[in-house]
Amino acid sequence: MTQDPRNAEDAPEAQDGPVYFWRETHPLTGYLSQWYACPFRDPGEPSKTYKTAEHYMMHQKALLFDDPATGLEILRAEHPRQAKSLGRRVRAFDQRRWDAERLRVVARGNYLKFAHPAVPGGVESLRLGTGWGPGGASSEAAGSPLVGAGGLRARLLATGGRELVEASPFDRVWGIGYREEHAEGVGREDWGENLLGRALMEVREIFRKEDEEERAGAEGEKQMQKKQKKKA
Repeated sequence: MTQDPRNAEDAPEAQDGPVYFWRETHPLTGYLSQWYACPFRDPGEPSKTYKTAEHYMMHQKALLFDDPATGLEILRAEHPRQAKSLGRRVRAFDQRRWDAERLRVVARGNYLKFAHPAVPGGVESLRLGTGWGPGGASSEAAGSPLVGAGGLRARLLATGGRELVEASPFDRVWGIGYREEHAEGVGREDWGENLLGRALMEVREIFRKEDEEERAGAEGEKQMQKKQKKKA
């Protein structure tokens, strides 16, 4: 039986079916979309703000092919659809080179999206499952639960070890080429590459390791303090 991705937050570790996502407007899985409105920055380039992960992807694509003018247009684009369209116009584009770099670029963009939101004080003003909109909120999201600081990162981690699958019927590279309701009816050998899902799972694993290291460091500090108290 196919697991319902809308229940992913209930008991993610207890469920082993895939978490399917696609539209940024989905009330509970939209945050996984490249088009989800969540402005973020790269600490290495704090002057730039990326409205969505799609903006980051297309901007980096432009820079990869030494087209800063198009890159600037992408940053200024109001909607991720515009950013995508501009990305298709990057000069001196080489498909083979892009194929070699694209997964790294998208994984990095999503890491930044979840780890470095640009909204002051975190992502308190963003709402789960919003459609695209300035500042990450839209009228469509009225009544949606608010995401606290670090909330998107926590939600990604809450998917546990479940497979993340972009169920786009129109994309066999970043998605699987099938809607969720059709995905289980075909063999996995017929699925597309699901590169976005793979990138998100890579980011999730990085966050998991970061948290493990932080816990280990905190425990080490606690043990050190105990030893110092005993010596005193």
